[in-house]
Amino acid sequence: MPGKMFIEGEDVNLRTIEEEDAQFLRNGVNHPEVRIHMGNRRPQNLENEKDFIENAVQDEDDVNLLICKEDEAMGIISLKQKDKASKLGEIGIWLHPDYHGNGYGTEASKLVVEHGFEQLNYHKLYARAHSDNEASKSIWRKHGFQKEGEFKDHVYTEGEYRDVVYYGLLEEDRL
Repeated sequence: MPGKMFIEGEDVNLRTIEEEDAQFLRNGVNHPEVRIHMGNRRPQNLENEKDFIENAVQDEDDVNLLICKEDEAMGIISLKQKDKASKLGEIGIWLHPDYHGNGYGTEASKLVVEHGFEQLNYHKLYARAHSDNEASKSIWRKHGFQKEGEFKDHVYTEGEYRDVVYYGLLEEDRL
């Protein structure tokens, strides 16, 4: 069973990531449809994911949550503090492909955007997506994020270079 409920949504809940979630995380980040957009080139084993839980998830400056529908884990979403003085945070998300196309990523990101601005007092949030990842780019546009730039040939994955698009949202511009 996933960790403790942290943010409750309409269709998804965001829960704490616990040690017993390591296997789900390992399976997710190794899935071809997930790793291609993460730039993950090396296989991740159970120990890698346990290290992620021990180090990244327990970092008090960052928020890492499991996206769940009832008690079923579907993916993770993170809000990483990038610049404390500027109150700048970066959102990252992945969903297992079995859950794509149902609005779960859109709702989870909405919940994290609200949390970032209303509870953590961020001034600006940003996210990035590979230029060919229309689903990810759509999530950010739905929440009022504006395209701020595109880095040409910024990542190498699946045998080719890809552009990365950056989206940003100021607290005063949120929908």
